[in-house]
Amino acid sequence: FPLPPWSFPNARVLYQPTFVPVKAARAVTPTTSNQNNEGGGGLTLLSLFGYTLGGLFLVEWTHSPIGPYREVAVLSGLVVRDFSIGAWASHIVVTSPEAVESGRDLFGLPTVLGSIDFGDDDEDDNVDDDINEWYAEGLVVGETMGKWIINRAEDIAITLKYAAGTAVPGIAEPAEILNRRPYSSSPKSSTRDKGFVWNGDTAIRVNGWNGWKPLPETTKNEDGFSNAGDTNTSGGISLPSFSGRLNSRSASDSTTTGKKTPLLRYPLRLVSARSLRLRPALTTKFASNVIVREDLRAVLDGPRACPCIQVDGVMVVAGKPVEIAC
Repeated sequence: FPLPPWSFPNARVLYQPTFVPVKAARAVTPTTSNQNNEGGGGLTLLSLFGYTLGGLFLVEWTHSPIGPYREVAVLSGLVVRDFSIGAWASHIVVTSPEAVESGRDLFGLPTVLGSIDFGDDDEDDNVDDDINEWYAEGLVVGETMGKWIINRAEDIAITLKYAAGTAVPGIAEPAEILNRRPYSSSPKSSTRDKGFVWNGDTAIRVNGWNGWKPLPETTKNEDGFSNAGDTNTSGGISLPSFSGRLNSRSASDSTTTGKKTPLLRYPLRLVSARSLRLRPALTTKFASNVIVREDLRAVLDGPRACPCIQVDGVMVVAGKPVEIAC
């Protein structure tokens, strides 16, 4: 494989942020306090109110040094080391053997071979669909908040009636209790079947990710991607990324040695993008009668954040990893 930096022109990216419980994040992230990692990990997990920021990072690499492939990275948390903040990918599924090997050997990433299928091929990129989804999402949020406010007002009325003696707990309950409907803090998603469906640890289907905005013919080169900045690898936004701490393998027979590879840091740069959209949040579901690893499921079960981010035609540059002393 060619040595980094690697350039990925015309990449198609979707990021769905989620809030990952700290306990689940620490189980798969090499933090200094994680006893499951030999010698600790050297990273500090950033959290608030018992959660850290993670998510699902879906990419279709249309051009790369090893050819086209798809990738789903499970981000288990936001970490910091030496004043650099980055995300930690605890699980990564890719769709080509070359991506597995290069990801592990060159970038220290936990890549495994799997399948990533998209929804119907005839899905159109319709802005009206986004508007309808945002409207439905707003209705769900508004209905949830409205029920919560009504219930809190009823609680106050109940307390006042008990204090005034016009109602007796368990004997003469006030109408607010007798007529109250059950309140659910987790209403049915407004995005219906749109989201990630896990059919196992390495089999993922993505529904509702609309087709890409068509690229104007006047901006295409002979390779099929844009001439307008797609081949420029300078500038852009640099995102520090951490990797490594994989099970070390013997060079002779590829068996595990029981040791961990070094902690790495490498720059991930987003140079240019053809379009960027904020989309309503996508759900994460598990197919029935399918077993998913417990540590993976614990990370994926966190509440989703809104919005998710879709970027079309972006140039991504992965720099050379540097070893970090733990």
